[in-house]
Amino acid sequence: MGNVLSYEKYREQFYAEFDEYYSTYPVDVEKETGTLDQETREKNPCKEKMKVYGLASRCKVHVFRNFPFYFELCTGRARNGLTASFPPEPGIGGEMMRENREIEREFFAFRDYYKDLNVFISFFFTDFAHHCIGYEKVLNYGLDGIIAQAQKKREQIEDADGRAFLESAIYGCSVLKEIAQSFSAEASRLADCERDDEIRENLLTIAETAGRIPAMPPQTFYEALNTIWFMREIVMGMEGIGIAIIGHFDRLLYPYYKKDVEEGRLTRREAKDLLSFALNLTDAKWDLRNHPPDGGANTAMTIGGCDKNGKLVYNEVTQMILEIFEEQELVNPKLQARISHRHPIAYFEKLGKIIAKGKNVLSIFNDEILIPANVRQGKELADVRLYVAGGCQEPLLSETEINCRAYIYVSLPKLLLLILGVGDRDFWIHESIERPDIHTCLSYAEFYACFVGKVRQIMYQVAKYFNRYEKMWYTYNPCPLYSATITGCIENARDMTQGGAKYNTSSFSPVGFGTLVDSLFAIKKAVFDDKNMTLEEMIKCLNSNFSDCERTRAFLVHRVDKWGRDSGEINQLASEISEDLSQILSGIPNSRGGWFESSLFTNTGYVSLRDTEATPDGRKQGEILSRGMGPSEAVGQTNISRIMEGLAKLRMENYPASAVLYLDFPFSPNNMDSTIFSAVIRSFLDVGGNVVDFNLTDATVLEEAQKNPERYKNLIVRVWGFSAYFTSLDEELQNEMINRNRAH
Repeated sequence: MGNVLSYEKYREQFYAEFDEYYSTYPVDVEKETGTLDQETREKNPCKEKMKVYGLASRCKVHVFRNFPFYFELCTGRARNGLTASFPPEPGIGGEMMRENREIEREFFAFRDYYKDLNVFISFFFTDFAHHCIGYEKVLNYGLDGIIAQAQKKREQIEDADGRAFLESAIYGCSVLKEIAQSFSAEASRLADCERDDEIRENLLTIAETAGRIPAMPPQTFYEALNTIWFMREIVMGMEGIGIAIIGHFDRLLYPYYKKDVEEGRLTRREAKDLLSFALNLTDAKWDLRNHPPDGGANTAMTIGGCDKNGKLVYNEVTQMILEIFEEQELVNPKLQARISHRHPIAYFEKLGKIIAKGKNVLSIFNDEILIPANVRQGKELADVRLYVAGGCQEPLLSETEINCRAYIYVSLPKLLLLILGVGDRDFWIHESIERPDIHTCLSYAEFYACFVGKVRQIMYQVAKYFNRYEKMWYTYNPCPLYSATITGCIENARDMTQGGAKYNTSSFSPVGFGTLVDSLFAIKKAVFDDKNMTLEEMIKCLNSNFSDCERTRAFLVHRVDKWGRDSGEINQLASEISEDLSQILSGIPNSRGGWFESSLFTNTGYVSLRDTEATPDGRKQGEILSRGMGPSEAVGQTNISRIMEGLAKLRMENYPASAVLYLDFPFSPNNMDSTIFSAVIRSFLDVGGNVVDFNLTDATVLEEAQKNPERYKNLIVRVWGFSAYFTSLDEELQNEMINRNRAH
């Protein structure tokens, strides 16, 4: 290109420019755009959504002088909004949701009973935040190509609702083209009065590119990279929905990079500068130190893995991205690295270096488990090979799948307690399910069969409830513009909220697997096998939160094996529980013509549901539940080989929606051998793990940072599926991370 801004030279200016501009957000845009007319509401939701797109066409664009990409449409969004639907974000993206507040009120009235009971926590009736635009479709066809596809389909059908969807998709794409032209005009205007030659060249590049892209397919590395950010940021603001995933960067961008370098348009240094600006966008925009979100900035990128033909992805773009994460203090985007045994040693080594430096922004995805796991769900191999991941660690198939992963966090230990009659508060009457008669169980096998049967009934009931509410998604906030980029929606003339995509999946997110394993094992050993106590005596202790039962609690904590600390019998029991849970949580129909898939990963649930009553493993009420599919905090000091030994007994291919192992290591800045972590990754693949997260911290340093936050502003920690500056977290989460580190 010859006129790429130097990231090192302009970093401070671009961060300062972002901070100055976004410090005014959210901005009231009603004067410029107007609002939806309540009195002339369209009967068809897609036609109503067209009005929102019309408002977007009147929004102002903003071009940054010190930044090479154009992406900021002033829709009235918050600076660090997640567009996760509740409460509806300020700005035009939330217009239809604000029209339909009665749906919210009804849902939360339903949900609060279960929240208060600690059965599950849910933030809305479907997942509004963890999605991915069909970037590849836009890169291949441009908006003009997508419009042509929708127009052709419109000519072929007579169905009024289908035509309304297609017309809305066409109009949304046309508005995007208008917005790009506005960027071109604004950049040209700024260039006319710009005195700095480098900045002027940058503005002229934006002006020229925005005149063509993304209406037409991009031809260069710069154009492709800009297309991804343009689509993600602007569509998110127009649709009012979270688009957590910014794509499979190295797979998508490498052909453009290779062509540019071969034809002399771009150097490696310039490409790395462009990537550095792009990867710093979220951190600069969100101002994470001063405006920390509750669950991260909801931005993730995928690297590695393979293409649709199974060819490995590890190239020069992969290497540049890894260098940027190693060299810079990035909190976002979350780095989701797909890997297999077939990948080169250099890839393992580079990932090990990032982990060893305590960057705490990395998740590892095992292609050898996740690809066959999703194929077993009936998905085509070529589609599955293109999976991406985002939000926390939720995999979905790029361009072909609409999934809803992170919206129902169910407390597994609470389900056990309900069956034991602890804290049930007339739950069985409320659900019209027959109360289990566990006191007639003469063996652990009978008790466990009762547990499995009742959990299945409960989960089918919960799915039925959420399906009923999810059917309102189309009325609440259809997304025809977003849908136009997803394979199946134009072909079926159906919005993504109606099940238009090729694949439509959901999943529960069970919380406390390790706590459940330890609790069931305690019942097996202490009650049925060794008869140290009766079931009635254990239930009495649980109901009293172990008041006057300290000796019993000490016995359960220290004398009964824990998963991840001991091996043998408890590992076999964990395997059986994992197998049965995967069957219970899989195959339930959802409201979009798809099905629920099993997962074992955590978001805030392990903290939010901590008020779950005392559990048979000796955990007291108020203590956190275990995270993901790993051991509980009650395990205390353990080692990686014990954890891997337990993991090897589980069939992780039964969890296509991910099962995450969260590993916490003590960190010493001057004594971390990166080869250890490369070996851990390889060992994780060897035992058939699904997804693994790394967090390297030092409890003493965290305590010092809590006391003197001004001295530790750059301290990054992995909270659950997101990374954050430690000093920006609230005191509860800070204490949880300190205690977690001491336990491991």
